[in-house]
Amino acid sequence: MSVIKDLHKITTDGGLSFSEKVARLLEIGTEVLGLETGIVSFVQNGTYTVVQAISPLNEIVSGAKFPLSDTYCADTVNANGIVAYNDIDVMPGNSHPCYALYTLKSYLATPIHVNAALYGTLNFSSTTSKSDSFTALDYDYLLLLADWIGAEVAREQALSEIISQKNALEEQNALLNQITELAGVGTWELDLESGGLKWSASLKRMLQMNEKQDITPSHALNFIANKKVRNVYESKMEEIAINGNDWAYEFEVITDGGEKRWLESRAHPIMKNGTCLKIIGATRDITERFNTTQSLKQKTAIAEQALKARSEFLANMSHEIRTPIHGVQGMLETLCSTSLNEKQKEYTHVAMRSAESLLNIVNDILDFSKIDSGHMTYDVEPVNLKELIEQQIPMFRRLADKKGIEFITETAAVSDTLFLADSLRLSQILMNLMNNAVKFTDKGSIKISTRCTKYGAGRFRVKLIVTDTGIGISDEQQKVIFSPFLQAEESTQRRFGGTGLGLAIVNNIVEHYDGNVEVSSAIGEGARFIVTMTLDCANAGVMKEKAIAANKVTPLCKRVLSESRVLVVEDNEINQIVIKEQLKEIGVSVELANNGALGLAKVTSAIARKKPYDLIFMDCHMPVMDGLAATKEIRALGETVPIIALTANALSGEKEKCLRAGMNDFISKPVGVSRLGDCINFHLSYKQEKFKDPA
Repeated sequence: MSVIKDLHKITTDGGLSFSEKVARLLEIGTEVLGLETGIVSFVQNGTYTVVQAISPLNEIVSGAKFPLSDTYCADTVNANGIVAYNDIDVMPGNSHPCYALYTLKSYLATPIHVNAALYGTLNFSSTTSKSDSFTALDYDYLLLLADWIGAEVAREQALSEIISQKNALEEQNALLNQITELAGVGTWELDLESGGLKWSASLKRMLQMNEKQDITPSHALNFIANKKVRNVYESKMEEIAINGNDWAYEFEVITDGGEKRWLESRAHPIMKNGTCLKIIGATRDITERFNTTQSLKQKTAIAEQALKARSEFLANMSHEIRTPIHGVQGMLETLCSTSLNEKQKEYTHVAMRSAESLLNIVNDILDFSKIDSGHMTYDVEPVNLKELIEQQIPMFRRLADKKGIEFITETAAVSDTLFLADSLRLSQILMNLMNNAVKFTDKGSIKISTRCTKYGAGRFRVKLIVTDTGIGISDEQQKVIFSPFLQAEESTQRRFGGTGLGLAIVNNIVEHYDGNVEVSSAIGEGARFIVTMTLDCANAGVMKEKAIAANKVTPLCKRVLSESRVLVVEDNEINQIVIKEQLKEIGVSVELANNGALGLAKVTSAIARKKPYDLIFMDCHMPVMDGLAATKEIRALGETVPIIALTANALSGEKEKCLRAGMNDFISKPVGVSRLGDCINFHLSYKQEKFKDPA
């Protein structure tokens, strides 16, 4: 894990001072825990002294002293363990003596122990409260950082004493032994002229040696468990004797008692006139820290494995849920094209809306999963934000008209600029905000407005503002409104439904564009959402023309459609009926194959009869042979027929898998007649010039 690597890199960097190491460890803590301020303190006789601190404005300086009772760290010292306040307003609340002294809203701390005694505290805090409680993983990170900082304090104390006494090492040997005993550090000295090696009593005890036993360099090297590490250690000793640089290393040993332990050793060469006379060093037992690190790595691996399993589960569920939805929507769409009386049409439209709602819920869950796992993809294309808004308006205007709600739009601010963004993701922002506005407003008005200001060369700060006169949002709900699954109160959830993911998705998309979402509301007074994004400007002339030109394809004539040979490889019987009816409505007759192996056989037979297919729709997940394998086999025959993937898996990476297998295009289920028609129109357009429509 990168955090562990960073910690290891910092603590083993001989070029960093104690203060620099602690500062970098605090930086890691603030990043991992999501809190803005980190402090290492020294506590003695009721006085709290800042040893090292990082804060947004660097207002906390090293050496600052406070009465311990005036700090939240008094709670930590008294508890002698972790203290976590994710929302100070709630717990411990304004009755706490520190509440009026500081603007802190969240606080996480643990004692730092050096040599089994309280040294001080490691605490992280923020002026904003956390929407959810600190996790067990947060605690693990905190304890790991406290252990490493405590170790750095112990090592700094021991090594500073060693270095300060190096000019009078022999005379101060007794004092040095006492210090290293207290710090749990064993010292050693290698005389390069005589080749003699001296170990302190504490170091011998660390390796479970008899204190009266002599030690030689070869004997010392034999304690190192791994032969390669032993060779590295030996060569490094030779190297520092030449270059005069300090060196630190961690390695596993097997003691005289046969016990495996992990040690950290630091070496310092004593130079005179460019010649190394001695190498002195300090060694400490880091077995406990090493085991903690390994445990954290194992927990991380388990978490990553669980995330992978969840992604695979969602991929399977996507396919399993979208496949029947495709069948339902396809059959309802086909049913609408038949002769129905008014009551039947009404029932059919209600069923179609229900199927669309179900699909929206599935899409919300999948989108949040992509964001949560870091797999959400973003295209970069010229986007006319004014047109994008106007494309979404009619659907919501109709819903508003049914409720008698006034619908107002102001898009002039973005009418003259094209932005580089992902139109689909911007549409998701608009649709979620407008859908909520319509859903929670029964009377009054809904207003969508825009703002646009320059933000450097070729960049703009763009605001999308959605204001309604609906039921409003309580102060408590505003604190969790962008958290997944926690957006609505229970009564509101029962009344209005939804997944509770819409605003969480909006917030994540907006963060991708270096922006934020603000909300102002009160119960019964409506709500106002302000989305701010930083967007680059696109070339308003050339890029727009290219985008428009790319979408201009002449519709195919009836003869091209009727004479085209289309193969559909699909194992689901309902989906076979649906797509067959859909293609029939477009004017295309089809042949069916129940799996990839049968599809491959039909393609092979068609090539042999010199009547190859013009287009193939290929399901991806099928028994016997799946669509990806079938596509690779077809391409191996030298066949260049366009193959279009039909898949219910909408997770990231599925499209890339299909294209790598040799497919030409990708359509996710459920798919409507219009989308199928556009796809056929594009991939068979080359045949248009060969035919003339007799009509």
